Amino acid sequence: MSLNSSQKKIIETINGPILVLAGAGSGKTRVITYRIVHMVKNIGINPSNILALTFTKKAAKEMKHRIYNMMDKNHIDDMTLGTFHSIFSLILRKESHLLGYKPNYTIYDQKDSENVIKRILEDVDLDIDRSLTPKKIRKIISEYKNNLYIKNNRDSKYISKIYKFYIQRCLQSGALDFDDILLHTNHLFSNFPNILEKYQNKFKYILIDEYQDTNLSQKTIIKSLSSKYKNLFVVGDDAQSIYAFRGANISNILNFHIDYKNAKVFRLEQNYRSTLHIVQASNNIISFNKNQILKKIWTNNEKGEKVRIYCANSEKEEAQYIASSISSIRKKTKYSYEDFAILYRANVQSNIIEYALKEKNIPYKIYGSISFEKRKEIRDLLAYLKVIINSNDEESLLRILKKRNKNIIRDILDLSKKIKVTIYNIIKDIENYQHLLSINKKTKNKLKKLILVIENIRLKITEKDAFSIAKDVVFLLLEENSKNYRYEHFLSILNNISYYVNEQKKLRNDGDISLSGFLQYFYLEIDENINHDKNDKNKVSLMTIHLSKGLEFPIVFIAGLEENLFPSKSSLNNQFKIEEERRLFYVALTRAQKKAVLTYAKSRFLWGERKKNIPSRFINELDHNFIYVENKNSTYLEKNKLSISTVVNNNSYEERDFKIGVKVFHKNFGSGLIIDLENENKVAIIRFIKSGKKRILLKFALEKLFIYS
Repeated sequence: MSLNSSQKKIIETINGPILVLAGAGSGKTRVITYRIVHMVKNIGINPSNILALTFTKKAAKEMKHRIYNMMDKNHIDDMTLGTFHSIFSLILRKESHLLGYKPNYTIYDQKDSENVIKRILEDVDLDIDRSLTPKKIRKIISEYKNNLYIKNNRDSKYISKIYKFYIQRCLQSGALDFDDILLHTNHLFSNFPNILEKYQNKFKYILIDEYQDTNLSQKTIIKSLSSKYKNLFVVGDDAQSIYAFRGANISNILNFHIDYKNAKVFRLEQNYRSTLHIVQASNNIISFNKNQILKKIWTNNEKGEKVRIYCANSEKEEAQYIASSISSIRKKTKYSYEDFAILYRANVQSNIIEYALKEKNIPYKIYGSISFEKRKEIRDLLAYLKVIINSNDEESLLRILKKRNKNIIRDILDLSKKIKVTIYNIIKDIENYQHLLSINKKTKNKLKKLILVIENIRLKITEKDAFSIAKDVVFLLLEENSKNYRYEHFLSILNNISYYVNEQKKLRNDGDISLSGFLQYFYLEIDENINHDKNDKNKVSLMTIHLSKGLEFPIVFIAGLEENLFPSKSSLNNQFKIEEERRLFYVALTRAQKKAVLTYAKSRFLWGERKKNIPSRFINELDHNFIYVENKNSTYLEKNKLSISTVVNNNSYEERDFKIGVKVFHKNFGSGLIIDLENENKVAIIRFIKSGKKRILLKFALEKLFIYS
């Protein structure tokens, strides 16, 4: 693909704030990399003055690989290119003393954070709503941090108290969670102007990929960094903003021209990926969203097949259809298994699909299943490695200790709080504290031995690389608990550590091969749930739509297009969430290069019960010029088609044909019949099949009430 005139103009416009609206399959990564090369080779910009930020290690790696092939290797080593969290974590390590942290801080993942909150709830007597689990509380705290302490209606005095205890314990443990990395970077830049200016002078040219995925915390950091030289180049697509649940704020890209006055806006609207029918169907779907920047994606690619729709009687039939279709297509074409992807809204959908693939002997790889770092053995190893780096890491130390005597650990924990000495230092000096503990000689000696082993390994961290130290700890674990551990349990992470060390050795001055460096890489740069393995080649890919973003496949099946599943049940009463669900469907559809197949089931067993379904509104929104309904069950689609387009396009209930005798569907009450109208047709009396008679004020029912056509 050679550069077209639009791409050339984007690449050659260097100064000032610039927004590039890059549609799906429009070659945005190519534009970013060519721009960086042009800046260094043709303009003469010092690579050390360039900061390029991505959201995944995969994107950063691809960018680096492309740049390597176009210019001097040393240039890319001088450049700062990586994920938001990895880059700002490095900055925090250099400046951490200003914020009261040591540079060897460890990073808590979601499970670590939930465990800290769980112990807070055990220790502190709060009359708290029992529905607020540690997982939910962690999520609220995450939102709180990503919004820079801006309160919302979910805040409560209980959450505020827990939050204070949480940040206190993280500080005592010398640990940061993922959100802290961005939050503390903001603190650093806002409270220390000299430090901000230092990095402003370093990063005179800032480039950001997937700007639509930024949250308030990230946006604020970037605004601070770019405020001096104003050379900010962002690329994104509001139509692919699908991470609101992680804090992403679509208004960041929608309001870029307001945040940055005199910003230049460019558009990449040619799709190089998909056939004409897929592009047209995608444009059709996203046009129903009100909150968007208008653009028209087009392609010179072949017309291709229409988007296929298949209605199954059950989820089993749906899965069998998908498996049979893959077998049939492979027999008739030259496609390999790796050319197929099966996408779904929820992980729970994958089991029945896996079973159908196995029946047909179709090899597959599932993404998003329990990732290897969540396995018990791997977390045990990571706990040891983190304590070796940071003995104050209470959460990791407790994980190690709980494998021993739980009662004595409780006593040590209570003593630690009482006398304000860390657990590690109490055990290290156990002889002086044993009179305050109910501890026998055998347990005392075991604890002393544990600390001695950790201290001996710690002495080697400056001499040995991460892989050597990790192997030492693995053998320690095998010796300690040979009944539950096997060497093969640790192969996946040892392979990752070996890969990390070898890649670092390729860098100038051998990079950072230390254990601390690996832990930073592991927690901040390994792509979530995606562990690339040589044995995973030529397999059908199964994954949630969220995980598919950034990928492409010749043939894509999108399963489970039913109301309450896709769009999800939790989104149905919220127009903002419905629009995000529609963007998610847009992302799914635009993963396909040659063929897209949508499937849904009239009946599905999901979350403990079997339910009858109606087709997703997204199917009904598709223009019939771009779709082909494949099977005999298509009559079901026609009979149950809802007038969703009326709901989306009309702002007033007066424009909708509510009459006595009209059949309707309400998202909360199900199917029903209008039996009377009152108050000048503003109120409908509806008899619902399951819920009985209800009075519905039509003005406030726009997003919930649909008319059967």
